[in-house]
Amino acid sequence: MPAFRNTRAAPPDASRRRLNLALGLAAGAPLWLGGMTARAAALPPLPHYTQPVEAQSPLVGRILQSGHTFIPARQLVDDCAEATLCLLGEQHDHPDHHTVQAWIITALAQRGQLGALALEMADAGTRFDGPRDAPEAVVRAKLHWNGDGWPWTLYAGPVMAAVRAGVPVVGVNLPQAAMRGAMQQARWDTSVPSDVRQRILDDVADSHCGLLPAVQVPTMARIQFARDDSMAAHSLALTQPGKTVVALTGSFHANRTLGIALHLPAHAAQMPPGVPRPPRLFSLLLQGLAPDTQPELPSGYDAVWFTPGTPPVDHCAELRKMMKGPAS
Repeated sequence: MPAFRNTRAAPPDASRRRLNLALGLAAGAPLWLGGMTARAAALPPLPHYTQPVEAQSPLVGRILQSGHTFIPARQLVDDCAEATLCLLGEQHDHPDHHTVQAWIITALAQRGQLGALALEMADAGTRFDGPRDAPEAVVRAKLHWNGDGWPWTLYAGPVMAAVRAGVPVVGVNLPQAAMRGAMQQARWDTSVPSDVRQRILDDVADSHCGLLPAVQVPTMARIQFARDDSMAAHSLALTQPGKTVVALTGSFHANRTLGIALHLPAHAAQMPPGVPRPPRLFSLLLQGLAPDTQPELPSGYDAVWFTPGTPPVDHCAELRKMMKGPAS
């Protein structure tokens, strides 16, 4: 499996810094100076958290990278800006996660480094290209927004931050109409390594609370693979030199070892000239705190941003009620 380049690089030594300075001055309009100017841009005010669980924890608002290293928010924006594709892995029903997403999008836009916003929440083929002062209703209509599956009140913040920045907002998910076909396509069974496939089979069964007939689990997993493939293909198609495509998606899809990242190599040819190959990927996990949360970086992510947690919800009870249907 091709390895994707980490966006973090070791700092150059003093002599290399002097060489870079000399070359930049000789060029007259150094490209790196533009990058330094962008990095020096003021950040928007940090997010305000609203959820109650572990709201007073010292981990709230902290950002952790590998090596048990906490980093400031500006470094997180730098890392995201250096990536071709920056995945923001969310808990879908967590309001604070969408507030953080809006903050990151705004910070990148203020630096002039936001290229586009890619959405799991909208089907591939839907797109909003402006104007930047469009009302929310127009944006929702253009994206064919499904408010039942994705409550607009949660997503208005990050989506409209991108709209106001004047960048394309694009659906990248597998359309509903294509899902039945994906269930019948055995090619998806070999689209990821066998251990990953088993992990996703287990997740599909678990996420359906054991209520899904065993025979349906492999076909439902095919939809998962096809969705990740769609998000990979359509996100890469949005890339452009010197800009970052931010993708809003669930935490499982954002995991480097399980989701979208595994399907990027198949679509690298879609990237326009000048975009780094292989694409630079940065994956951020947005994690709501629970009483037992440890200050650790989960496998498969480049960083984790801790927020307060949401009150517990018995999703399995809701699913049982849904599958039972209306009372006769």
